[in-house]
Amino acid sequence: MQKNLPLELDREILIRLAPEQLVEIIVFQASVTIKLNSRILELEQEIEKLKASRGKMLKYQPQIL
Repeated sequence: MQKNLPLELDREILIRLAPEQLVEIIVFQASVTIKLNSRILELEQEIEKLKASRGKMLKYQPQIL
């Protein structure tokens, strides 16, 4: 994030910002959202792989009587 952006974006701060600053915040947040969505997808795929791997491991374990 750029140094000139406020850390907390409450309504009172946002009202005082210039339109260019607001656009900068929106573009930055859109970029972060895209990265987070990508990371979520990666993690969901990893979870599915782990579930499948765990299922295979449980299937091939010998049964203890």
